[in-house]
Amino acid sequence: MLQANLLQAGQLNIYSLRNANAREAQLVRLFDGEEIHAYLLVVPPGVQIARHSHENKHEIFDVLEGSGCIEVEGRPVESGPGRCVFVPAGVSHSLHNAGDAPWTLRITCQDRVYPRHLGKLIGRAIRKRLPW
Repeated sequence: MLQANLLQAGQLNIYSLRNANAREAQLVRLFDGEEIHAYLLVVPPGVQIARHSHENKHEIFDVLEGSGCIEVEGRPVESGPGRCVFVPAGVSHSLHNAGDAPWTLRITCQDRVYPRHLGKLIGRAIRKRLPW
């Protein structure tokens, strides 16, 4: 996975991170926060990402260009520019670009918060407010 180095939030040209000649899916980290993360995914023509799930992570797929199919629990969702697909944590999904052009998506992930994480979250909030 390639790492994008950001100087300031909002100044990243995601299209500059693509490799138009790639034959495999490209995943580039756009940012990594405490409970939220974003990636750029470019799926070349004919490439499929096998069915999988993320037990502790919700995902939102925003299609930027191209088209493909996101299968969510066996249900196909045809996805072109402007389409947004939410996949809750623990739900199986796969992606397939059956077209003849690259399919570019932004993936935003939110870590699922469990009651057992409450102590960790409170500790983090307190540390942020302490004058170190």
